[in-house]
Amino acid sequence: MVKFFSQVIALLYFSVIGFSQVDEIWLDSGFEKNDSVRLHQPLTDDQIKEYVLSRYTDRQAGLIGGQVSSIYHELVDSAVITIEIEGEHIRSIVANHGLFSLSIKQTHKNKLLDVTITHPDFHSYDTSLVFAGSDPVVLSVEMTPRYKILLRGRVFAGNVPLEGAGVEIKHDGKTYNLITRGCFYDDEDYWNCLFDGMFKLELTANDSSDSIYLTINKEGMKQLNTGMIFKEYKGEIMQLKMKYTSKLPVIPVNNLNLKLAFPFTSLDNDWYVNLTYYRLLNKTNLKRFAIGIDGNMYVSTISVSHNTLNGLDPVSSDSSYITGFIGPSVLFWLISPDRRKFSTYVGCTFSVQLNKPQLVFQPFIGTRFFVDINKALSLEIRYASYDRDIVHYNFNYYGNAERYTVSKHFDIIHLNLGVQVVF
Repeated sequence: MVKFFSQVIALLYFSVIGFSQVDEIWLDSGFEKNDSVRLHQPLTDDQIKEYVLSRYTDRQAGLIGGQVSSIYHELVDSAVITIEIEGEHIRSIVANHGLFSLSIKQTHKNKLLDVTITHPDFHSYDTSLVFAGSDPVVLSVEMTPRYKILLRGRVFAGNVPLEGAGVEIKHDGKTYNLITRGCFYDDEDYWNCLFDGMFKLELTANDSSDSIYLTINKEGMKQLNTGMIFKEYKGEIMQLKMKYTSKLPVIPVNNLNLKLAFPFTSLDNDWYVNLTYYRLLNKTNLKRFAIGIDGNMYVSTISVSHNTLNGLDPVSSDSSYITGFIGPSVLFWLISPDRRKFSTYVGCTFSVQLNKPQLVFQPFIGTRFFVDINKALSLEIRYASYDRDIVHYNFNYYGNAERYTVSKHFDIIHLNLGVQVVF
């Protein structure tokens, strides 16, 4: 029975809530009923007249007043109303929420008044009237909006947004200079790259056939020129891609390389790994020379035949050998190092073999192609000539193996691929 009554009470409680009227303020939702009411709606003609008459306090002076709204029935705030009489400027006033009033001296009675109303977002409104001087003049003005767009774009270098690019926008005889945005810390202290490489500008035009011209500049990039007709722009974020110039903006002094060669790029089916650093001398007469240090190694798989017992066939085995080298290196640029495409070089590494004391010369020739301002891909042919101790075994009748080494000479030519970072 208790359970039955508790269920009935709960049902009645929720029914009352469901059918009761909700108080928005009591709910503390941040909204009130009058939030749904449009503020500053245009007044009716009678309300405009009542407003003007309420401002008519000085009977010794005439009065002109009224309301400025758009053709879409929205009040035009901050419109400038200018009065001229026979070419002489009398007074200017700024409308407050679309309403204005100003007094005119009786000395201008029966003269022609020129009324001009201007606002940057609307076409100008002009009218003329004869000032009677007795009753207040009530105006209800409707202004036609000018064409307005929010011009937005993102500048790319390849597929990477480009920050710090200069954007020059020309329209209606005016020039606007902007800079594309970079990443930034937002209000919540997060690193925000959402608008990286972007720019925006609000433009207003009297004629939808007006032209817009954009010029984008960035050091190391070719100038990008584009344009459009005002009415052609639909509000999308324009994707503007710049191309690199044929030369780098600054000749790189430091060069860090990682190079790899694979078995199919080597005559001896070797693996090759190389790490080098070069620094350009950057002197007047030696500006194409660079010196640095080169460390590399070959990973070789060598097949060796072993003699076993008399009358039995030899046995072969494969072994891997790692041969390392390190030493100073000299490089000369045949084509200037500030060229982005195929700046070719020759050089030689004077390396010491780490496995055994031996000086090894490694001449090379290569070229590179920049994928952006400071990163490039390289293609290089290298030659190396060195000796390596190869392990052999002899077997006796008891099955024991005797280990000995044989020095073997290698002449290696390989093609390697690399990644360069310059700074």
